[in-house]
Amino acid sequence: MDQKDLVAKITAEVISRLQGETGAQNQSKVTITAPRVSRGVLVLLTGGNRHVDQVVQQVGKIAEGAAVIKVAFSSTAQSCIGLPAVRRVAPNAQLLTAGNIWQVLENVDTICVPSMSTHMLSKLVHLQPDSWIPILAFTGMLRGLHVIGCTESMLPAEIDPACVPAALRKRMDELVSGARELGMEICPIERLADRVGSADASPVCPNTGAQRTYGCDVAKTGECTACGLCVEHRPQDVEKMVSTGAGRVATTVGAPVAASLARYIDHTLLKPEATEDQFRKLCEEARQHSFASVCVNPSWVALCAGLLKGSPVKVCTVIGFPLGATTPTTKAIETRDAIANGAGEIDMVINVGALKSGNDALVKDDIEAVVSAARGRAIVKVILETALLTREEKIKACLLSKMAGADFVKTSTGFVPGGATVEDIALMRETVGPDMGVKASGGIRDTKTAADMVAAGATRLGASASVAIVSGQAATGKGY
Repeated sequence: MDQKDLVAKITAEVISRLQGETGAQNQSKVTITAPRVSRGVLVLLTGGNRHVDQVVQQVGKIAEGAAVIKVAFSSTAQSCIGLPAVRRVAPNAQLLTAGNIWQVLENVDTICVPSMSTHMLSKLVHLQPDSWIPILAFTGMLRGLHVIGCTESMLPAEIDPACVPAALRKRMDELVSGARELGMEICPIERLADRVGSADASPVCPNTGAQRTYGCDVAKTGECTACGLCVEHRPQDVEKMVSTGAGRVATTVGAPVAASLARYIDHTLLKPEATEDQFRKLCEEARQHSFASVCVNPSWVALCAGLLKGSPVKVCTVIGFPLGATTPTTKAIETRDAIANGAGEIDMVINVGALKSGNDALVKDDIEAVVSAARGRAIVKVILETALLTREEKIKACLLSKMAGADFVKTSTGFVPGGATVEDIALMRETVGPDMGVKASGGIRDTKTAADMVAAGATRLGASASVAIVSGQAATGKGY
């Protein structure tokens, strides 16, 4: 598509949106059905090296259906399966190589062990969980979670199953039977994803045998009785409703609100005078509160990546910051360097001058250069600097970002007067639809403002007052 055609297409779309017209897709009636039973899945990867391709394939299928997916690796699984292979098939998964047991199990109702090694199974059956992965599985069993294991990986890939002596085979069969007695479901590897998504896969209380519904009647009856616990027990379903247009979400007395904002927040420190001690504190706070990421300038990426190793908290950095006036090539080089240093998320500043000059092709090429450099290794958020744009330009910038393949659009750098507004977030969400992220940043310094942004459609928040937001306290200081 040449520049003339691109400009014509974007202009037509902007005019359509400004006039309030909607396509057939927006006119169609939305039918809300009961969410699937499985809200969160934890996949435990052990050192089994048999059927590795099938294991990775099943993880990808599980990721497509789960509201939350976490993948925990043993040290041997990291070498025989590898984090990159899982990241390719499950880009939305939290990849973990260590962490607090209770935080890892938070929001999880199903645990899968697709590459069950003999060592892992023996530890569980004999109640000797002495390392991270068996401890996670054992703790899940103690909590009555639905635990599914696949035993095809009990033998090393180099061993022919037909050659295993009968006595050893008998003992291995006894281990499998022992796992079933403990309440673990054993299924073939090719059926794992189907079992995770099955209707009878909700956790079972080990004392009563009753299926747990965590206080929500949707899982039990298929109908909502307005119990008000969705914000606590079904946060991902609430987020989906908000992203498709819900302006308010009802809750019940005592349900956590402020703390639930933590997973939205990029804990940010971009001050030029910030010191190493401040970045160490930033990472410590991010671990403590389980923020989505820390957002730092590129020179601090390597330090933060090292400090957060083994944590689900990602390292985000800014590219072309804060003006966005560097070339596409420069931004692409910055992106590759940041990823090499450990960045998992890239916030790039749009070429504001090109956008206001009507040079849509350059804007799109600029974003595509960063998206291409980050593809498969980091997500890309495009900073629009909304305070400098007209309504038409905001819509156009969102559409160009979506066409270029970015993952998020973001309001502001925080370095020009004016930051995120509820109106801008609502406009950005309406323009990009439910499939892209929207990040609100700039001027978010208290719980109410943060909650208002989420209610308007934000799926990520950039803030330096993150701790104050999640604790409901008044923020101090001047921001980034």
